[in-house]
Amino acid sequence: MPIPPRPWSASPGPCSPPYLHDPQRSVPLMLFAICDTQPADARRLSDLLDHYLEQNDLHCRVEHFSQPELLLEFCRNHPCTAVFLQVTTAGCPNLEIAGRLRALCPETPVILTSDSLDCAPDGYRVRAFAYLLKTRLPESFTACMDSLWELLFSAANTLCLRADREDVFLPLEQIRYFEASGHMVTAHFSASALWSTRTFRVSIQEIADRLEGRDFLRVQRSFVVNLRYVDRFSNYIVILKSGQRIPVSVKRFSQLRQEFLNWQNR
Repeated sequence: MPIPPRPWSASPGPCSPPYLHDPQRSVPLMLFAICDTQPADARRLSDLLDHYLEQNDLHCRVEHFSQPELLLEFCRNHPCTAVFLQVTTAGCPNLEIAGRLRALCPETPVILTSDSLDCAPDGYRVRAFAYLLKTRLPESFTACMDSLWELLFSAANTLCLRADREDVFLPLEQIRYFEASGHMVTAHFSASALWSTRTFRVSIQEIADRLEGRDFLRVQRSFVVNLRYVDRFSNYIVILKSGQRIPVSVKRFSQLRQEFLNWQNR
């Protein structure tokens, strides 16, 4: 299956998202983690990853782990593009690690690798992005990465804004909310994102219009929130899952809360 063209090319010539390449940083920003007790299998997976990215003229950093606890500790402080985690038998401890990874970094896809299909049903339980048989890696890896790229970087999952005379592609799943101040809007990102904030010269109305129907809601004249990060509406505020509180329009509070409940139950 051929690799699709990069969806972030907004004009002639390559235009890589800043979270993939930043000229102000000396290291590649794409970060993958591989956890496998078999060094040869880890190397083979790393080679496949390098080959896939090289075809798109991209580069990555790959961290290798043989102990899942060390992988988990690494992911606490280093947001990864994706994680490859070896599992062996049904109910193996690494499945618990996969679940903990998903809870710790819900935006980071976890891809399980195994010598057998024994753990495949458990992969659904921990909400793994994919389950790859090691014996079929050459045949299945490209399709898996194509799906991963579609999830992370498709036009439907990003927002393109202009900053410093360049296009900046923002991954929507990593944005908690937008906040307006004067003629500027600041995007506030999740803890696992590579940025904490990023500011743009754009109106909050334009942000709200462009994100309509994409799981975002304008809750007040200065705020547009990502409903994925909302815990509840209460007492004219919206409380995020992080505990942060954002003011809500008093006049529209009941309507906005109902829209959130409808979104939850869809």
